[in-house]
Amino acid sequence: MTESEQGEGIYFSLREIVLILILSVLAALSGAVVPSFLFPEGRISDIVYTTLGLPGPGAGVFVFGSILCFWLLLGLVLIRKPGTAVAMSVVIIACDLIFGSQMVIIQTIDVLLFVAIIIEAICLIPVEREQWKNILPVVLTLLGLATIILALAGQAKVGEADSAMVQFPWIYYCFGLLGIFYAFICLRYPVKYLVAAGIANMYYMLHFWLFWGNGVASRFPPYPVMIPVLLLVAVLGGIIAASAAYGIELFHNRMMVNRLQRTV
Repeated sequence: MTESEQGEGIYFSLREIVLILILSVLAALSGAVVPSFLFPEGRISDIVYTTLGLPGPGAGVFVFGSILCFWLLLGLVLIRKPGTAVAMSVVIIACDLIFGSQMVIIQTIDVLLFVAIIIEAICLIPVEREQWKNILPVVLTLLGLATIILALAGQAKVGEADSAMVQFPWIYYCFGLLGIFYAFICLRYPVKYLVAAGIANMYYMLHFWLFWGNGVASRFPPYPVMIPVLLLVAVLGGIIAASAAYGIELFHNRMMVNRLQRTV
């Protein structure tokens, strides 16, 4: 890219600003407007709790937090400049304020910005650090084993009321095994995108417990035994989103290499 295309004295070029705007609008649409239109009157909660059989409160973060993490990471992948995720979060907040069906409360604004800051901060840490090989695999293994043990012990709960699950808790075994599977993946390929999205989505869950509801901490603590399951749901949602963004980065890099080879 030429110097004129980058822009003089401007951190983001015009092309990058347009890309940030497009990705942010897509994030706002896919994370709020479209789900509200397709699944009105709390039907997403019905899907999360009734269809999937997850406990609560906060399992919806598997959907909403994961969507947010995906778009923020995709922005970092395509633009490759620190501050991209934070800039996107500001635009997403603006979209929510302007086009949202209801006024955005301060807690909603906070979570978008804080998730972006967490992703930015972790992605800035050099990947060569030893902790990338250990932290996330250990967390995933412990949470996965705890989820499977709860299912084996007959302690599986469902819904925000944490009612006893009467059917076979297949979702617990699926998430538990998926957590252990991703632990091996992260041990073999310590991609910082996975760490960033997993931790950011866990914060999204914690923020939901503390700040959403009728008052501060009105949803906290959830049923204590279910905390490992809910944290695993949040971490896996972020990791799956990050895996998609990382796959796009690999594809983008391959396309750039092929283009360079054709020009040589």
